[in-house]
Amino acid sequence: MSRLLEFYHESDKCLIKKVEELFLHGEFDLAYSKIKERLTTLETCFEKNDYYLKLELAGYLIDIADVAYLEQAAIDGLKILTQEKENVKEFVPESNMEYNIGNAKSTLFKIHRTKPLFEYRPKNINNLLESKNHYWKAYKSEIDIKSKFAAELLVNLANSLSNCGRVVESLQYYDLVIKNFPEHPEANASRGKELLWLNQLTGILTQNLLFQSMKGYEIALKATHIPFQLIEHWKGEVERIKIYFQKIGYDLNNSHIDKEETDKEYESLSDYRKFCINEKLTLSEHSLYCNCIGARRDDLGICQPSEPLGGEYIPSTEKILNRLKSEYAFARLLYYYSTIDKDDGFTSYDQEVVFTELYDAEYINNKSEMLRTSFRMNFGILDKIASAICYIYDLSDKNEPIYFERFWNPKNKNNSSKQNERWDKINSIDNISLLALYTQATDLDSGTGEWSFFKSWRNDLEHNQISLLSAEEQSGDMFNIYKNGYPFSVVDKDYFQVKTLQMLQFTRSAIFNFVFLVRNEAKKSPDKDIIAIPFTLRFKNDIESIL
Repeated sequence: MSRLLEFYHESDKCLIKKVEELFLHGEFDLAYSKIKERLTTLETCFEKNDYYLKLELAGYLIDIADVAYLEQAAIDGLKILTQEKENVKEFVPESNMEYNIGNAKSTLFKIHRTKPLFEYRPKNINNLLESKNHYWKAYKSEIDIKSKFAAELLVNLANSLSNCGRVVESLQYYDLVIKNFPEHPEANASRGKELLWLNQLTGILTQNLLFQSMKGYEIALKATHIPFQLIEHWKGEVERIKIYFQKIGYDLNNSHIDKEETDKEYESLSDYRKFCINEKLTLSEHSLYCNCIGARRDDLGICQPSEPLGGEYIPSTEKILNRLKSEYAFARLLYYYSTIDKDDGFTSYDQEVVFTELYDAEYINNKSEMLRTSFRMNFGILDKIASAICYIYDLSDKNEPIYFERFWNPKNKNNSSKQNERWDKINSIDNISLLALYTQATDLDSGTGEWSFFKSWRNDLEHNQISLLSAEEQSGDMFNIYKNGYPFSVVDKDYFQVKTLQMLQFTRSAIFNFVFLVRNEAKKSPDKDIIAIPFTLRFKNDIESIL
């Protein structure tokens, strides 16, 4: 329902109500024509309400295009948004404009991917990447994370990440919306769909996963003002899952017992493990959707008990994964200790070092170094994933420096033959998890990435000086240290802490995507039975547990 209806003239109120009615009943062509007719008289706007109406009608065009696959409607809506962006910036929040442009780009990608001969490759997903970037821009703006607008934004961001193959992050943002709005229809239905997609990626199916997927769709079905096509689709998904439950003999009436057991098992976990689960920092497939005892440790591995994997590189990639998990676990532990308030045994060591009081508000102690180190370590992990990708697909030269955010498409003057061929070779590979890692790299790209400043922070931490300023410290800069020419970078400590958590979540997703990538490649091996690993792989610290 329009939030601006009270500001419009009576004729426009009637128009908006009619468009909504037509939209909900699937009469998209008629709704489209009524909007276009009104827009012919809005080419020039004279007051705020004219702009509001024009932008709202553009939003309806994009919604119609999304459900009815009307490409021209999306193009028309996007054109209005881009043309009026500068004209409305004084009274329309940037986040709203970025959100709607993201919707248009996302819809255009959705339509393009249905066309004949479309290949899901990095070179063909520009609209998807741009939609993701617009959603990130909106997310970075000053928005109330518990507002209804934030919920809509995060659902669409999660949908975009899902289209990128980034299932771990998409589930994270669906969960965030549902935490604040438990009955949100699109968040619940999309999470239900994503859990089924997770099953396809992992090859692991549990009753809990299926049950949560079904419940997501059932909650969504309670909503009103949803196009009937979506309602019918959601009903079909519920029935499909129920039929499967009947086949395996699962009694849905006992679901409350399962929930009680899950809650009890969660409470038995350590405070640290609860922290990892709550902050989305675990490396456990089960913990992506369930907090029971199965989420108690980081048991992510490439090999699975469900099916054998072939490929001579499996032991090497398991060894790489061991290194990734070890470094990630340490970075996560450093973050934990840098943020907890209780006595952790490290506080006393702060008395061993004294610092000159410069009245510069710098947050500097053992906890600050833990936080800084935690952030910095993520980039080493990502670079190791990039090197592993090059190893698996033979993409790089010996001793070539490989960086996660920019190795994909080298554009140097003196490229080697492998560097010249790399982009084409990457685009010839059919592996959704490779595409997922590529889209993550675009987030950090120094040119177009919305999180490129993360790499700038890392470089400053490594090579220059970055000061974390604390509101708790005495404020000011008595000696004008930050103005005297030395290249100090200054970041608010609390903001840096929030972004370190985001960086840890981002890196966690990359580790999962790396595992899924290797599994997908191993399953494609035509002679996997011939080169299958002749030994059973076990956990180092749990000899009875078989991978």
